[in-house]
Amino acid sequence: MENPIKAAINASDQDTSSPTNAKTEGIGEVLSMTEIKRRYPQEWVLIAYKRLNRDQSVQSGELLAHSPDCDEIENRLLEFRGKPLAIEYTGPFVPDHAGVLM
Repeated sequence: MENPIKAAINASDQDTSSPTNAKTEGIGEVLSMTEIKRRYPQEWVLIAYKRLNRDQSVQSGELLAHSPDCDEIENRLLEFRGKPLAIEYTGPFVPDHAGVLM
């Protein structure tokens, strides 16, 4: 049986660049939409928006979640009830398999 202290030390030394950990990077930060697009290219982002442009597009907001999979973002919506939310895609175009609601 492995020593529990040694196991805990080994667990803390694990690679933190795994995809699971990457999804938490930036969460809670208030960022401009330009910065969000730069940091998370071709991903879906869930934003509690703080400022909107004249055309009602997000100018800045608190990053709540990001993922290349839109379903992951949609599944998180109920966690943030009562906040002004937006889901944005940061790529140059919305993928063919995604619907757009206006």
